[in-house]
Amino acid sequence: MNQLNKKFWLAVFAAIIAIAIAAMVFLPQRLDNPVLPVDGGGPAGGSDSTGEMLSLTRTALAATENLEVVEADTSWQQLYVASPSDVSIAKNRALNRVLWVDTLAGKATNASLDDAAKKAARSELPDAIEAARTAIDQYANLVENSVLAIWLRTRIDMHEASLIPSMTKSMRREIFDELSTLVQGDMKDDPASAMLGGSLITLLEQMEDPVDGLPRAIIADASNSVGALSDAHDDNLFFALKAARLKIETEQTDAVPYVKRVQELTRAIEPSVASETRKLGLTPEQLVDNITEAVANGEFSEADNRMLLWFNVLNSSEIVKTDRRRASPHPLDLLSFDSLRTLSTTMAGKSPIERAQQSLAFEYREVDAEGSSSIQSTMPLDFDLDLDEDLVVIRSDNQVELLQNDSEGNFQRVGSVDVGFSPAGILFADLFIVDSSSPERLRSGMASVAGRHDTFMSMIVYGEAGVKLIRVDGRSEATEESRLSIIDKASGLEGLSGVTAAVAGDLEADGDLDLVFATESDGVRMFVNRGNRTFTELTTRDDAFGRDDMVTSLAIADVDRDLDLDMVSTHRSGKVGMIENLLHLQFRGRVLEQVEPVEGADAIFVEDVDGNVSWDLVIGGRTGMAVVFTHTADAGAWTVDRVESLEMDASGLLVADLDNDSWFEATTSSGLVRLGPWGCYPVPDSNNEPVVSCIADFDGDGGLDVATTDDGLQIGINRTESVGHYLNVRFKGIDDNVSGRVNHFAIGSVLEIRFGPHYRARIIKSPSTHFGIDGLDAASSVRAILPNGLTQTIRDPATDQMVEEEQTLKGSCPYLYAWDGEKYAFVTDCLWAAPLGLQVAAGVVAKDRPWEYLKIDGANIQPQGDHYQFRITEELWEVAYFDKVAIQAVDHPVGVDIWTNEKVGPGEIASPTVFAFQREDTFAVQSAVDTDGNDITSQITDIDRNFVQGFDRRLRQGLCPPHWIDLDFRHAKLVDGKKTYLVLTGWILPTDTSLNIQIDQNPDLDPIEFPSVWVPDASVDGGWRNAIPFTGFPGGKTKTIVIDVTDVLNPLDQRLRVRTSAQIYWDAAELAVARDDIEFVTHDMSLQHAEVTFHGFSKRIKSSDREPEVYDYNESIAASRWPPLRGKMTGLGECTDLLRQWDDAMVVMSAGDEIRLQFTKPEQDPPPGWVRDFVLHCVGWDKDADLNTLAGQTIGPLPYREMTQYPPSVTQARESAGRVELNAVHRSREQSFRRFWYREAVAPPMWQP
Repeated sequence: MNQLNKKFWLAVFAAIIAIAIAAMVFLPQRLDNPVLPVDGGGPAGGSDSTGEMLSLTRTALAATENLEVVEADTSWQQLYVASPSDVSIAKNRALNRVLWVDTLAGKATNASLDDAAKKAARSELPDAIEAARTAIDQYANLVENSVLAIWLRTRIDMHEASLIPSMTKSMRREIFDELSTLVQGDMKDDPASAMLGGSLITLLEQMEDPVDGLPRAIIADASNSVGALSDAHDDNLFFALKAARLKIETEQTDAVPYVKRVQELTRAIEPSVASETRKLGLTPEQLVDNITEAVANGEFSEADNRMLLWFNVLNSSEIVKTDRRRASPHPLDLLSFDSLRTLSTTMAGKSPIERAQQSLAFEYREVDAEGSSSIQSTMPLDFDLDLDEDLVVIRSDNQVELLQNDSEGNFQRVGSVDVGFSPAGILFADLFIVDSSSPERLRSGMASVAGRHDTFMSMIVYGEAGVKLIRVDGRSEATEESRLSIIDKASGLEGLSGVTAAVAGDLEADGDLDLVFATESDGVRMFVNRGNRTFTELTTRDDAFGRDDMVTSLAIADVDRDLDLDMVSTHRSGKVGMIENLLHLQFRGRVLEQVEPVEGADAIFVEDVDGNVSWDLVIGGRTGMAVVFTHTADAGAWTVDRVESLEMDASGLLVADLDNDSWFEATTSSGLVRLGPWGCYPVPDSNNEPVVSCIADFDGDGGLDVATTDDGLQIGINRTESVGHYLNVRFKGIDDNVSGRVNHFAIGSVLEIRFGPHYRARIIKSPSTHFGIDGLDAASSVRAILPNGLTQTIRDPATDQMVEEEQTLKGSCPYLYAWDGEKYAFVTDCLWAAPLGLQVAAGVVAKDRPWEYLKIDGANIQPQGDHYQFRITEELWEVAYFDKVAIQAVDHPVGVDIWTNEKVGPGEIASPTVFAFQREDTFAVQSAVDTDGNDITSQITDIDRNFVQGFDRRLRQGLCPPHWIDLDFRHAKLVDGKKTYLVLTGWILPTDTSLNIQIDQNPDLDPIEFPSVWVPDASVDGGWRNAIPFTGFPGGKTKTIVIDVTDVLNPLDQRLRVRTSAQIYWDAAELAVARDDIEFVTHDMSLQHAEVTFHGFSKRIKSSDREPEVYDYNESIAASRWPPLRGKMTGLGECTDLLRQWDDAMVVMSAGDEIRLQFTKPEQDPPPGWVRDFVLHCVGWDKDADLNTLAGQTIGPLPYREMTQYPPSVTQARESAGRVELNAVHRSREQSFRRFWYREAVAPPMWQP
């Protein structure tokens, strides 16, 4: 590709001669102070101090990851001069310089920047390109046949080709020819060649004409090249999809295998695919058959049309996006941490081998258990929830026993059960949703003072004969005979057999724990919990993962930090696999080719071994042990960095921090191994220790102890000297234990701890999670990222004790604030009628109505001079799309109340209307009772925040047993010929998509019954008739809805019943008669100015359990509360024109953002005796980032006016693409993965002395 460089300079020279002025933009000048050093120049010498090198490396990595590439290059240059043969430093230096070229090229072509900014970027590009080439060449000199070096050069070549339009086509052609030769020839079988394929396809997209397609001269070669890529990487759907299209476009009959490959690779997401092809009137199989038949018949035009439909169905799917990311990594995905690990090891003060010399001491004591010689294995379980770790033992005679701990490490048997087969293992899990509080599940019949419901775990016993569920009764009054009992009720697990491994986790984030089993002959089988300890199996395919290579162990975690739970596995062959969660109960299994097989592998753990905010793998087997160090640059971008291996018998592997130094130790059949950034090193002479069966803190002193079964059951109390401080973190059910959002003990959540300069993270696998924090006396914070995306932070937790934290809730919808003369005060929330992708049941999506008209009480809204100021904030885990915002002032006499017709429901019940009622025409409730007959008259008479709770309990957050309020308006003066309305004020705490899915799955729960109006009728059972089946409901925070009851209210019996099972709290109710002659005046207020800014996250205020939470705009924090979403939002700055009209040009905002709005004040003030209220008119949508929301984890696709469904279907692909183009200029901002996960400007160190 050097020829390209020469041609580039010739082209520049020609341009200088032709157009001298234009040449000033493109001429590769040598700047007096070049931005990046080109020829290796840097500080003379460079420090050889390990400490300075470590600090400089950490600074360089952090700056690169923050895309502060100019600052980073200074550090990388110093490091390179000091260690020119360090491959890791040379690699990162080259990557950083390529990132600088990427940044400049992006600015040079950014339509949202002015000409001066673009010209400045272009002027810097030549030097940046030359500097990058130098760094790439210097890196390439240190490695052999580097695919990465070729990929980096190609990336630079592609930027160069874009600089001179007159040479772009020919330069791109040369790049294509070289890449095509490589992927079909020398590099074809190199696993790393996938990244060259990504560059090749990107290049083809650049070369493709919108009308004429690819140049005919290259299309055949392009087809063969991408076909070769697909053959070499046959598990990559992105390659297969592109190959199939090109093969059909070039009318090649060998297109069929690629079409079939696409079909096979999409089976993992078949439910989603089928829902899309159904809109075409076809199943996926029928669409594929149509394509292959057309190819076979030589009807390539028809095949191409059908293939385009197939492409449009699949192209936006997560699986294609994931595979494209695998083929087209970001440079940050490829950073090397080897030099950092090496320096960290040196800075430990001792070599890793010397660290391994430090012994661990255990004092073994026999457990007086009858027949202890027959005990095969044991596991810790705090079965009675007294915070002491008890033991579950498996005996050779098929008995499972409970041994109770007296808190000092002494045990006695308190229960046993015969399971009828020899168990291979036992899982512990609370298999109920956070709902009923039956005595068998509670530690006591009463909530604790903290309001928590501690629930007893069930046992899931598995083995060759199948699976059995065991009920555990941890109450003190339980007898030894009743303590453990087999659950005979059908569970849906009866057909299992040959189970080799099992894990529990919330696969679809609906709040309960599902079960996954690996089997000898049927591969991996997944069972979805209905929330009541019964299960339905996900469809098992003939090619189920693990069927051809039996799974020997499983671990579950959000491996790639995209918030859904994945699984990793070991196999009979020793290979390591990953089962990737694709959301909506869709999974894909694949082998991790970067990890060499570990023969006899029988255990796998997911831990952050080196503290670099990326989950590593620890694998053990009879012939070896492996630690897979990884790097996570972005959500879904989990890459293997390096693998450390040991040849040893590592069967029986367990991982824990046994000396509280914050690093892990591994226990194996051959002894102890220390793990950390340095790798893995055996502890000498530890092979004489008994083989560890389980690890827990049995004596409650904060040091982890062990249990062994080599020679009867023994407990090894940890007597290691200088054991550091610790924290045990325990999550418990929320105060009202029926929210249903997160399983009781938050199993599957990520726990992060910061102490001093250190960062550690673990996955919650049991009620209590242990952290060692070495010699530090305090931890600054513990943060939990729960399975539903909610984050919680515990500030300044005390050391050497149990830290308990309650699970809390998350909310929804943007908030409106207004200037009240002194400050911005909370007004209400908006966009409640326009939820996007909200499933009310599996596959059933709620309708959205994008327009709303909200009445705003003007009593506390004051102008600022000649205008009014409002703020709309997005505080929660969601995306808001505002297409139009308008405000109208409504002036009216003091004795008149105005309301809008706004309510959540379809347009026909919420048509834009301003109601005006004279006070003498409104009638308060004379008497009112709730569901249980309690008098609530005083609570429902006035809007005073004295809310009525009509239900006595809730079944889930947002779902209660049916409840009602009976309202008697006797003596109300109705007027013939005039409309009569029921005016209700209240608020709702809603479900979300995950809760809706959970409710839909559970046969014991009915769907939500939204408000309806009933009237007395002696002719029907119960004496009440449903007169208005759906009235709509108040959206979110306190709002007033107006319901026409003219045709249903009996003048002789003026009683009404408002019934619902939603979690609604009513504040006031009245009847109102509408008259035609009530005077009020409206003023349209012009939008003067609007801008998008960053606000942060306002302080939450909740005055009582019955009041909605509101927010204090004036107290906010900047730290991100929510995991980042993928995609682009509106850039910060003015957005006035985007909000003036409903025209599909919209503001796209997300967590922490705000829109500042300034509206003109009406020229005339209200006359004496009149007051002013306002009506807010919004056109827009809101999308919750709940994991079960359709497209919930992405900013896009954009909604639009003529959209018939969300996400837009394949039949609207062209319209959807048009809206993306319409909004492309202003969508320049992305959420930062790093800012959320690292929570600081500088990356946390893996080791700091």
